[in-house]
Amino acid sequence: MKNKSLGTTKEPSAKISLSDLPEAGISCRLNIVPLFKDPIDGIPCRRKDAVGKNLFQVKAKFSKSPREIELKGDFGPLDGSSYVLTATENQYIEIRDNYGIIRLDKNDKSELSMATSLVEASDAGDARHKFADRLSAFFDRISYVANIPIFIDLFVVKNITTEAQTIFFVSPPRPCIINNGDETLPAELAPVYALYREAQNSNSPYYKVLCLYKIMEGLLGHLRTDLSKKARSENINIDTPKLHVPDHPNFPSGINHLIGQPIKKVFDNFFQKEFRDAMAHFNLNGREPINVSDPIHWARFTDVAFVSNLCARALIERHERSLEIFSRHYKK
Repeated sequence: MKNKSLGTTKEPSAKISLSDLPEAGISCRLNIVPLFKDPIDGIPCRRKDAVGKNLFQVKAKFSKSPREIELKGDFGPLDGSSYVLTATENQYIEIRDNYGIIRLDKNDKSELSMATSLVEASDAGDARHKFADRLSAFFDRISYVANIPIFIDLFVVKNITTEAQTIFFVSPPRPCIINNGDETLPAELAPVYALYREAQNSNSPYYKVLCLYKIMEGLLGHLRTDLSKKARSENINIDTPKLHVPDHPNFPSGINHLIGQPIKKVFDNFFQKEFRDAMAHFNLNGREPINVSDPIHWARFTDVAFVSNLCARALIERHERSLEIFSRHYKK
């Protein structure tokens, strides 16, 4: 997806319209680049990166549940929350490993609320990846020991040299207006709609992929077969054109080779073998199990969840049309 400028401001904050953000479910980064007056000619310009690797301050904000995204780069300890309480009177604790120190701050309820660390990396994405790997390893263990969920709802990376910030987030859903009485609810699709809402309600791209996979599996399999049998028994002709992966302005560039391919082919050879099987089996053909806290896997599944959603919606719409044709011609 191409970069898009959202404008400039002299204020420490700026309003961003939802319409300026990509489609819901797209993994995004918001770059905030400060400009400084050149000491010679006074022209505003950005500072240059240091030669080689740069030093970054990386922050993560915690929450007790998935919630609405607030793109706030200057969040502090009082903005976050978690179910992890500190057993010390100190305002923060430190995690020390071979790569440095991660500082964990707490809010006014003694809940761990945010984490910070200095990371040497090639760019902001690399810094976030290195930091997330270390922080997630700690919280994965705490989640098991304490039997609690732990959510990280925002990462912010600041380049120490240039003072540029990058906020990493997933584009949020948009409000929708519905008209009373305009919606039909086919009983045959009740499990499909339930799975779709389950996918939308989830904050996990892995679970989204599994839910959407089951939807596609049903609509490409027994639901379609059962309807075809009923239609033939009633001499009703239902045209079911072959569907292809639809294009989209925000289609993930890393897998855009899928655009235009038959959905059934992509379902069998891509969604199932590369993603569903990898999630459903701890070890597959000698491959290492997926570490779901790995930022690279997370980003990959986020892209696949977006494309799975496009395909699932196309299949649902086709089945709805088929049910409408059958209902219109069915002789009661």
